[in-house]
Amino acid sequence: MTRFTYQHLLELVEGDHELIVHLVEEGLVEQNENIVTVDVDHVLLARTLWRDLDVEWPGIEVALKLTSELRAARRRIAELEAALAKR
Repeated sequence: MTRFTYQHLLELVEGDHELIVHLVEEGLVEQNENIVTVDVDHVLLARTLWRDLDVEWPGIEVALKLTSELRAARRRIAELEAALAKR
């Protein structure tokens, strides 16, 4: 998770206030006054799915969940491969 000012997040999503509202509502962005905490990869993926591919929010949620699970699985595989390499 990365911390940004709201203005920096707005620049990241190319000025799309509506997208930020959706991201906050869906819990993908945590906002505390003018500071937001985000997973940049998730924000950019959500932006692409919603804006460019017209995916609805339930589909975006599924895609983000699967992306997180895949990222975790890849980390675990790397850990197991490293452990095996030490043997």
